Amino acid sequence: LIFNTHGESMGRGAHPASFRDRLEWPLSPWARRRFAAGNIRLEPEASFQGGDGYQFFETPELALATLEQIADYDWTDHASEEPDPFYTRTDISLDFYRAIRAHQREHLESATYSRAITAFGLGMLNSTGSRVSRRQSDISADRSMSLRQIRAIPHNAILQQLGYPVNVVAGIGAAADGNEEDLAQLIESSPRGRQMMRLARNANALASIKTVAAYGELFNSAYWASRTYRGTEEGISEACQALADYLTKDDRNGVFRRLASRLRVDALKFHRLIEHLSPEQPQPERERTRRTIGVLQALRLALFKHMFLRAVSLPSFSRANDISRDDVLEMVFTLRIEDALAQMRRAFPTSFPQLGDFALDEPSDWPDDDGAGYGAIGRQFIDPIERAYSLSLRITGAIANHFGAHG
Repeated sequence: LIFNTHGESMGRGAHPASFRDRLEWPLSPWARRRFAAGNIRLEPEASFQGGDGYQFFETPELALATLEQIADYDWTDHASEEPDPFYTRTDISLDFYRAIRAHQREHLESATYSRAITAFGLGMLNSTGSRVSRRQSDISADRSMSLRQIRAIPHNAILQQLGYPVNVVAGIGAAADGNEEDLAQLIESSPRGRQMMRLARNANALASIKTVAAYGELFNSAYWASRTYRGTEEGISEACQALADYLTKDDRNGVFRRLASRLRVDALKFHRLIEHLSPEQPQPERERTRRTIGVLQALRLALFKHMFLRAVSLPSFSRANDISRDDVLEMVFTLRIEDALAQMRRAFPTSFPQLGDFALDEPSDWPDDDGAGYGAIGRQFIDPIERAYSLSLRITGAIANHFGAHG
């Protein structure tokens, strides 16, 4: 019995190119033939879960079509009598595999990668029913958040939202560097090799290193300072200056720049390998999808900027429950928006106790206001942050759908 959890599209196993690729990706026809040759009864199982879990079962008709494709699939129709070179030419393929694995491990062990991926915590993602519980006062947890605190599916989802599926694409270029011709010949002659590159090409078609870099620019002090020079944004110049001052001590801009540089070098090598492979069938919808994702990312970046500007413009308030104004700003920057909003509303309540709430022996005309509270602050600063964040989560869903991580 071999069980594969499969995971979400272009994440933990599900192949996006075709349904046949999806069925073969967890256990190739070559691997199945090895069991058959050894007269070993094989019971392969793969689940539909993670991002695209219910995509193929949305309606009864779609569910029936899905099950029919699974039932109709016969691996022997696709298992060549000839050995797959990808498994026999291990002098090339095994080195290729090990180099990719080493490259991926370098990312996972890199403080740069960890800091970039956790820069927004889990705040970019819609809740899926479980959240990491942390004390509101534990601000340092955001800066020291480790990849070990993020499960695999949310990790992959964050990569999609940042614009680059590192877990699928990264390392292929570096592994092929200097050996593109031999590796391309092996891939072209191997059913498994071609299948692997279909996955990588599908993921790369949606990838954007510029988007990764753009998220780092949110924390670029120089960017915010430069906006005050133009003289065309007087309404937010003080907020931009405040952000520029606050972010001078922030490390996230440099972290994202270093990660983007590493990804660019690897991507250049990946494209050199692609040049040695047969061209793909034209897929005109890809460019349309890329543009759509680009627009969605630009909108979300604008929403995040709006949130940052509103947050830094919030009037000063006294420290309470060991939470300061800077702590609340950090909550916003790490997209702990619900925690930040709760603290803002505690500091600026919209209503106060009224005289009528108490039994008084003596009449009084104090206080003489109507107890309206800080309604204007709520309307100008707190409510816009809440609306912007809600819209950003809708964009999260749209981007996930374009990656095939539906649900």
